[in-house]
Amino acid sequence: MTRPPRSPAPLTLAALAAPRLAPLATALLFALLALLAPLRARAQQPELSARASSTEVEVGEPFTVEVKALVERGAGMPSDPELRVPPDLSVASGPSIGTQMKTQLSGGVMTTQLGISATWQIVANKPGRYTIPGPTIVWNGRRLPADPILIKVVPASGRPRRPNNPFLLPGGPLHGFPWPFSGPGGLLDDEVVEDEPEDQAPELAMPSEPAPVVFLRAIPDKTTAVVGEQVTVSFYLYFRENAEMSEPRAAPTADFLRHALLEDPRHERPVYTRVGGHRYAARLVDKLALFPLKAGELHTGSMQARITGRRIGARVLRESNDVVVRVTEPPLAGRPSGYVLGDVGQFTLKATVQPRQIEQGGSVAVTVQVAGTGNFPQSLRVPERTGLEWLDPEKRESLEPRGGAIGGFRSFGYVVRVQESGAVDLGKIELPYWDPAQKRYVVESAELGVIQVTPVAPPAPSGPPSGAPGAGDAAGSAGPFAGIPGLRTSLGPYSPPATLPLDGAPFWLLLAAPPLVVTLFGAGDRLVRRARERRAAGASSPARLAAVAQREAEEAAAQGDLGATAAAIERAVHRAIESATGLRSRGVLLAALPDELGQRGLPEPLSARACEALAACEAIRFEPAAQEGGAATAAALLEKGRAVINELARRKPA
Repeated sequence: MTRPPRSPAPLTLAALAAPRLAPLATALLFALLALLAPLRARAQQPELSARASSTEVEVGEPFTVEVKALVERGAGMPSDPELRVPPDLSVASGPSIGTQMKTQLSGGVMTTQLGISATWQIVANKPGRYTIPGPTIVWNGRRLPADPILIKVVPASGRPRRPNNPFLLPGGPLHGFPWPFSGPGGLLDDEVVEDEPEDQAPELAMPSEPAPVVFLRAIPDKTTAVVGEQVTVSFYLYFRENAEMSEPRAAPTADFLRHALLEDPRHERPVYTRVGGHRYAARLVDKLALFPLKAGELHTGSMQARITGRRIGARVLRESNDVVVRVTEPPLAGRPSGYVLGDVGQFTLKATVQPRQIEQGGSVAVTVQVAGTGNFPQSLRVPERTGLEWLDPEKRESLEPRGGAIGGFRSFGYVVRVQESGAVDLGKIELPYWDPAQKRYVVESAELGVIQVTPVAPPAPSGPPSGAPGAGDAAGSAGPFAGIPGLRTSLGPYSPPATLPLDGAPFWLLLAAPPLVVTLFGAGDRLVRRARERRAAGASSPARLAAVAQREAEEAAAQGDLGATAAAIERAVHRAIESATGLRSRGVLLAALPDELGQRGLPEPLSARACEALAACEAIRFEPAAQEGGAATAAALLEKGRAVINELARRKPA
């Protein structure tokens, strides 16, 4: 037998007080329940993780940094990943952005997280220990950081590199690339090249040699394009003697989104051509599909490799030419509404909607697939209208080289909540893009059609039980004055009604106590949180960290440790600059630092002294000749750094 639910305590007190107070007590009860509910829902923060492909690398050895950001479905997708590296590290390429989905079963409940991943390729230029600031993403209008990454860079040893490092770039590695060339199809003797009967590739001929015997050459299919239009760049190795090739480094292509078009260079056979009066063999070693990300004169950078040969010597550096592509935006004339810069190619649009019949307040799944070749759109504009709520899409894609172009499909899976009833037209989705072959704009559209939404009847109003007194004539005899006492029939002294124990002021005080307690508790909790946040912010503020680093420098100088003193002074000056100007100077080249400080209102003399102190610390840390002097040099460096830090501490950010 099921027990009936117990009535709320405030309602019972109101019923004991008097029948005339019942409506007012009921209203106050609902107000109390509203105050006891959570004051606001806190959205769960994204799950951020960052890692490097290797924590110890050599100078010039590429490695990758990856960040992943996952959120609960419907919480808003992260976007705009960003990475800043220390001055002695450089970003070779990236970011390469993809989508992520994570499903897990916990307590019998299946949860799904969606998000993005971004990958950069980094190259170190000097040995040392570096802290790469955690990559950041934008979520709900805020930029959130991941944990920093520690990297140890050692001097180049000449050992064979890991297979995945030389070409581990966004767009795909060159798996199993045969470095050095050897055996059939490798570099050939000059006599063998000269014995070829005819030129097989006259289009690869050159009037002169960029470098003797062996060189690299980059050949683009075009040098002018619009933003998002594919530019194919082929990298050839020209040679006329046996040689070994090692330590290849791909072209950076920082201003392009890149995809590899050459699946396996081992299958490429050399062809013969003539360069500067000599017969050369030319072998295709890399082929990239590049999509410009902005307008202007964009540089691909040079491909590099070390060549060892009989006539040129050991480990001679060879670089290809730097390809310059002049990139413009598609014309404004005739540009359709909703066009997104970079959507270039040849696409088709197809949409499916399931199911076609639902109840009011339910959801349908809309899947839109973009197929074709080119630079695929990152998002689609959905038809917005009252009564329809489009949730963030789940992306899936399959892109691969197709006849020298990047093709395949990218699909967007939406969940649409419908609040209306009847025949609801979902509208249509349009994709405007620029077709470089036809030199015009094209608008592809997909009709979503009509779905049938069954209305849901509202819940029936609750009334008195059928057996309760007055249930049959509730609409007739019961009226607004049914509770008023009847007329007196005899004279007599007035007898006031008996006063209940909780009537009057005690009743109202007891009724108001819970909301007041909840309000005071919430205010106290907010004050405690703010105090903790201020204390935590003070402990990790740049000024505090600068003072800590200065104390470490004083301790190292007292022990005569010049290297530790220089490292601590460098940290202290960077933190003091951040406290005074708000600039995180570790991510700024030393040559560009004076201009950055000047733009933030720092006087030129103080800016110059700060840069001199940083240059002195860097020289001591990385130049062996500057590490002589011991305690005396450490004390002098400490005094120079202390003067700069104290003067910066007296300034506040503009």
